[in-house]
Amino acid sequence: MSKLEAWHDFYVMTGSAAAALTGLLFVIVTLAPHIVARSVDTGVRSFISPIAVHFTAAMTVSAVMLAPDVPTTPLGGGLATGGVGLIVYMLWTRANRQWVNNRLPILDWIWYIGLPLAAFLSIIGSGIAILANAALGPYTLAGATVLLIIIGIRNAWDIVVWMSTKSQERGS
Repeated sequence: MSKLEAWHDFYVMTGSAAAALTGLLFVIVTLAPHIVARSVDTGVRSFISPIAVHFTAAMTVSAVMLAPDVPTTPLGGGLATGGVGLIVYMLWTRANRQWVNNRLPILDWIWYIGLPLAAFLSIIGSGIAILANAALGPYTLAGATVLLIIIGIRNAWDIVVWMSTKSQERGS
């Protein structure tokens, strides 16, 4: 447990960043509500909701890691279960089908599906490693947390650019 306490400042920073970025995501959505409202036509909700989930997952991991005196068994088990839940969410949202139906570029597949899947698998692996008291567990979890924040930032920017283009097309 003393090893996990050394991560305190890291998780304060990542949790705060994820919370602030989640709030900014709401601002993004309000920039062009007419585009989001036409989700059947644009499919934009299929891309915005996972961004919110990525930020929320990073915030939740940070909060869990900051909770005092959590034994490693429930901590590792909870992280692994949460990672499985994130993969189930990804399958439930049918992100890959949305990508195929809209014929999006491979770069979007990497950022919206490939990298989030890698982060979720890393969370599962870190949970298992923490259960096994392996030194790599906290480092893997830290990498997954930062990766989720980076994915969210990149994908939010992608949505802003896309929404700006759609707003200009609508205004023309």
